[in-house]
Amino acid sequence: MPVITLSFGLFEANCHIVHNGRDAVVFDPADDTCLVRDTLAAQGLTLRGVALTHLHADHCLGCAGLTEATGLIPIVGKEDWEDRSLLLCKGMCFGMDLKPFSAIPVSEGRFSWGGLECEALHTPGHSPGSLCYYFAGQGVAITGDVLFYRSVGRSDLPGGNAGQLMESIRSKVYALPDSVLVYPGHGPATSVGEEKAGNSFCPAKA
Repeated sequence: MPVITLSFGLFEANCHIVHNGRDAVVFDPADDTCLVRDTLAAQGLTLRGVALTHLHADHCLGCAGLTEATGLIPIVGKEDWEDRSLLLCKGMCFGMDLKPFSAIPVSEGRFSWGGLECEALHTPGHSPGSLCYYFAGQGVAITGDVLFYRSVGRSDLPGGNAGQLMESIRSKVYALPDSVLVYPGHGPATSVGEEKAGNSFCPAKA
C-alpha cells in the first residue's frame, strides 16, 4: 500500500507516510521522531518532505523533532500559519508538550517531492487553512480533520465554520474519483465513493 499510518498521542492522531516505494512524505508527524525515522528506514524510503493538514497541536507535535533530525521544514496552509498564535495557544494544546517549530506557509497548488506528485486542496471549515492532499498517482487523499470515515471534522473550534466545511468536502473531496482512498486525521481509512454514498454528516447533495 502507498500509505503507512502511525496512530499516536492522547487523541490518537494519524501520522501518514505516503510513498512510491522509494520517496516518502510524512503528514502530521508523530512526536515519536525515532518511530517515524525507523519506519522509513525499515521500508527503505527516503524522506523528501513534511506537510501538515492543519495547525492543531495534535497534528504537529513531531514537527520540531523531525526538522531537527532531518532539516526538513513542514509546509502548512497559509491561513492557519497567519492564525498560529490562536490555533497553537496553550488553551488549544490540551496539555500537550508542543515544542516551537518553523513552517512554510503555502496555498493550494501542485507539489513535487522526489518522484511523488501531489495536489494540495484548500478545504477550510475545520480550520481556516486546512489542506487536503491528493496523490493521483497513488490514488490516495490525505484529508486531516476535514473528512473522516462516516463523519466530518469539528467546526466549533476557533476558525471553524460548518458551512465552509460542507462546501469544502462537496466541492473538493467529493469531486475526486470515487476510487480514491481517503486517509483521515483520526480513525480508519475509507474512500471517496464510500463517503459520498454513506456519510450522513455530509451527504453528497445538500
